[in-house]
Amino acid sequence: MPGDPPPMAAHADRESLEISDDYSDDGFPPSPPGYSYRLNRYTRPLIDYVRNEWQTSAKYTSLSLSPGGTDSPRWVQMFMSMVTAPRFRRYAIIYLVLLVSCLAGWMFVLSPRLEEHEALLHSLDPSIKDDVGGWFGTNALPRFDNITQLRDLDASLLPAVKAQKDGQPSSRRLIFIGDVHGCKDELELLLDEVSFDHERDHLIFVGDMINKGPDSLGVVDLARKYSASCVRGNHEDRVLLLRHDMESSNTLSPDSDGGISPDLFFGLKKKERALARQLSSEQVQWLGACPVILNVGQIPEMGQVVVLDKQDASSVMNMLTIDLDTHVPSSTRKGTMWTKLFNKHQSLLYSSLEGSVPDPKSQVMTVIYGHDSKSSLSLKTYTKGLDSGCVKGGKLTAMVVEDGGKQSIIQVRCRDHRDE
Repeated sequence: MPGDPPPMAAHADRESLEISDDYSDDGFPPSPPGYSYRLNRYTRPLIDYVRNEWQTSAKYTSLSLSPGGTDSPRWVQMFMSMVTAPRFRRYAIIYLVLLVSCLAGWMFVLSPRLEEHEALLHSLDPSIKDDVGGWFGTNALPRFDNITQLRDLDASLLPAVKAQKDGQPSSRRLIFIGDVHGCKDELELLLDEVSFDHERDHLIFVGDMINKGPDSLGVVDLARKYSASCVRGNHEDRVLLLRHDMESSNTLSPDSDGGISPDLFFGLKKKERALARQLSSEQVQWLGACPVILNVGQIPEMGQVVVLDKQDASSVMNMLTIDLDTHVPSSTRKGTMWTKLFNKHQSLLYSSLEGSVPDPKSQVMTVIYGHDSKSSLSLKTYTKGLDSGCVKGGKLTAMVVEDGGKQSIIQVRCRDHRDE
């Protein structure tokens, strides 16, 4: 038909492209109306038809010149071409991130841990004892009136040395309860969660059973009902001391506080004074029998549990940190956590006994404690912190120890009782 391009067969050279000779200085043909070229047949690679006339074009020669109008040295051109390459920039960013990460890891993780490790080893070196005038706690055991310092748990209450076979239930269980602080409802819920059985289980409260919460008297009665063991925490100690002071001064009556300065109550709150009055004589006697330290005895995989002799009772009930040089405990958080020093000491002891005694684990010691809700649940090899802030809306924690030393942690949610 008129106007149609001739058939492909009409062309003698099928491997050529009919291209106009009128090229621009870019090396590309102009774009007039109609067909600018005819493709007969692709028999050669397209790269063979690429032209490089643009390299000699006047409009592009200025790109190779420096801004000052003079050529840069070749090494500068090579360097600039390298650093401006996309791959180089990607690798530079990756290596920079790795470098910053390694530096931050060293400064904030590895270096502090190495320094702490060296400080703990230095603190446990006996040669420095004389340099600091002796270590705290190596003097004679202090005596306090109306306080039971140390008590041993009845060995018949301990779990069996070997675990039961074929999935049989444990013959005996010890259930350690964290700081209850008068939260009886949560305590009963926790006992349901652990499937408490009075016939085979024994409850051990690690301190601070009373005060702050809504039903301290109910918690004490429940513990007495199940013949539980207890440890005298700092809250029991404060309330009992106030109770004894009230009895000696005949101020148990609620009306006896009138006109008396609050300073005479050692800074205790009105709620604590009310609790001291509400306790019955039987409850006071039971709480007063709670020792500062309870020697649980040998438990498989845990060694000797909670044996702390020659310790100041006030320090045991209140300490959070310890001075690494003098080993003086403190109730503040300005210092090293005592658990770090204790775990380091026990790990060194275990390493020294390993290979020289048949059962080195029986020679080490494990401490189960409360009174540290800020650290919450803290389970280390030789220390078990069970205060998980129940009275503040946290959790109430139980650590269950079964036959063979098997341990498990059970927790229940608590309401916030601080405004009650």
